Amino acid sequence: MNVARGGKGEAGGLGSVQYIHSTPVDYKVHCSEFMEFAEVENRHDFYTSEVRYIHTQDPRGFYIMYDAALQDLVELMNELLLIGSHFIHRNTIKQIGKTEGVSASTVDFNSWAGTDVDRIALLLNLWACETEFMESKVQLLNCYYEAYQHAVGTEERFALAQVITDIMHRKPQLDLNQDNYFQAYRTEISCMQSHQRLIRDILDNQIERQRLYLQCIWRNDHKGFITSYGRPPNYVPQYLVSLGGTRPALMNVFLLEVHPSLCLASAVYHGLVQAHTELCQLHRATSITDKLHLEHNLLEQALKIWNNQTSPGASYSSQIQRDLFSDVFIEDPILVQKLGLSLVKAAEERDMKQGPDKLIDCAVETLSMLLELMSIRHRLLESASETAHLAQLYRNVALEFGFEEFHLYLRPLQFECTDQKVRVQQRPFCITEILEDDSCVDRLIPSHLPLSIQELDENQIRFSFSSEEAVIHLMNRQSIKNLQVALACQVTQKNALTSAVKLARLCLWAESDSSSAEVCVALW
Repeated sequence: MNVARGGKGEAGGLGSVQYIHSTPVDYKVHCSEFMEFAEVENRHDFYTSEVRYIHTQDPRGFYIMYDAALQDLVELMNELLLIGSHFIHRNTIKQIGKTEGVSASTVDFNSWAGTDVDRIALLLNLWACETEFMESKVQLLNCYYEAYQHAVGTEERFALAQVITDIMHRKPQLDLNQDNYFQAYRTEISCMQSHQRLIRDILDNQIERQRLYLQCIWRNDHKGFITSYGRPPNYVPQYLVSLGGTRPALMNVFLLEVHPSLCLASAVYHGLVQAHTELCQLHRATSITDKLHLEHNLLEQALKIWNNQTSPGASYSSQIQRDLFSDVFIEDPILVQKLGLSLVKAAEERDMKQGPDKLIDCAVETLSMLLELMSIRHRLLESASETAHLAQLYRNVALEFGFEEFHLYLRPLQFECTDQKVRVQQRPFCITEILEDDSCVDRLIPSHLPLSIQELDENQIRFSFSSEEAVIHLMNRQSIKNLQVALACQVTQKNALTSAVKLARLCLWAESDSSSAEVCVALW
């Protein structure tokens, strides 16, 4: 190892004095190598947790507190004193406003001076609210910190570290125009708890699914086999450990069990922040209280949707669920791998006389086609799931506009299916003019949501991923092009539904704003 780093390859441990005869550069070792020596002792501080308290200890085991922690405590004390003084002052102004126009003999000067306020009880209540807020923040931080310990890549660790830093520096959002601070603290604590439950359930579910995936790809397989190259490392289901100490935030994992996919927790956090920002813009929330209530409602709704989520493809027919959403064959990596190897072997036997270069090209083309088929299926499944969710939002918005459920399924007739009209009538100005005219509008409501390609052509483009024979039938250029057309139609429908829902919501909000403005003008 020393030679690889440019040294002379000389042996020597920590007790050697070979550095006397050369420069110290040749005898630098990595921190992990340094810790391998038996005579190394801990020279760093560490922390221990006892029930709900966290203690910091030095290398000798003595309990310590850092100067930065004491300074933060002093700053927190000053902030709480300012908050308490502000709300006492507001209460005093409120009392003075009530006594305007009252004779001096009946005025309560104690209320004016604020002597009737129990300042000790007020500070105690402030400390209790701040302590509960800090404890909720610690519980949320533990979830992201345990996910951070599974992250492997530098960018993923940096993203999670940024999320942890943002949560650490979060302060209660108090509306100083309100008469008290208690409700703002309660809402902030509720937001923290809802966020913590949501991210805990998501990460626990990801750990369970990752375990099932590892069990699937490592079943009846031996380590070191050639086909195991590129697979994620397996785990040994022994010795459960807790990454969070005595108060684990997530489910316990086995020793040396690592799930790098938990790094996507940072994407969940940024998604919630982006959703809250857009909600504040759409609702034109300017006050701190309105923004806080929007965040609380968003987290509660996200937690409700997560707990009540249905299986992907539940809005589609049973045939589409079997062909597209079924995981019987296509979601099994071992079966797909065997299929790819068998196709490559069959192609090699067919083109045996055309030389080794042709065999390599044929193998690469076969595997590329299988990979493209898997990618198209994944994108089609994702677009279909998003379309089903957007369709439900579209139905809700249509009901607010006075349309029935059939409005989602209105489609133009094909030119070949139309009847020629001798007398051309004036076209309706908008759809609301023919709402009650059943002769002009097809009010058909299908029992299940169809794929977008089925609305254009139900007979020509058919596909299925539920069996090996069905996938082999799709392993040609024409089938790949048909799937690409189906994917393009599905993405187009998804984008159209997204635009329609956004435009409809903007119209509703604009109408509500204009009506409120008209009321204000009428009152004026």
